[in-house]
Amino acid sequence: MSKFSVSIKRLVVSFDTRAVAAGIVLFVLLVNLGVWQLGRAHEKSALQARWLAQSRLPPVAPATLTANLESELSADRLVTWTGEFIPGKYILLDNRLHRGQPGYHVLAFVRAGTITVPLNLGWVPLGRSRDVIPSVALPKGEVSIAGRIYVPNGKPFMMKEQTPPKTLPAKVQTLYWDNWNATLSLLTDGPIFPHEVRIDPQSPHALEANWPVVNQSPAKHYGYALQWFIMAG
Repeated sequence: MSKFSVSIKRLVVSFDTRAVAAGIVLFVLLVNLGVWQLGRAHEKSALQARWLAQSRLPPVAPATLTANLESELSADRLVTWTGEFIPGKYILLDNRLHRGQPGYHVLAFVRAGTITVPLNLGWVPLGRSRDVIPSVALPKGEVSIAGRIYVPNGKPFMMKEQTPPKTLPAKVQTLYWDNWNATLSLLTDGPIFPHEVRIDPQSPHALEANWPVVNQSPAKHYGYALQWFIMAG
């Protein structure tokens, strides 16, 4: 073992340099984990504040927002309109859990004037096999829709490039609006609203629609940060 000694008059301090190095690395790691949790807490607080601010604004039609559709300004904004679902045209977002049960989110396409809005209706169970795309009965005729614009917090990371579906209905892991907009416009015969809208859970057309503002409260992240700092101490 590599040891190091320091003498101060009659006091002799000896320690293992490798143990000290390991302790420093562990200390820095634990402190960084605590700081990361603080960052997550601030991030969740900002999301809650944004949702609260947007909830105070009056609802608007999707077509009204297309002229000035900045992500930060549009996220969580309440939109309402009257339109028709495009029959048989929907996307299943895979690997979505509801009360621990695997399934899909159903992303339908609804006309809103001259544009088509991707509307997330909520969750459906997996079914007997992943190889079979579940059949979803969409509302017929003209209906009233209310929902909030959903803007993901950061871009999803995937191991391989995700290509847009060639036909609808289709099953995908996530959505890539920047690269898929042109393809989806062709598949739905019209320009696509560039954000997902999550349907109002109280809507008669909603499935299992549960849209928490954050998956964990800021208080939990503060608690985790305190734990890491205590361990570092």
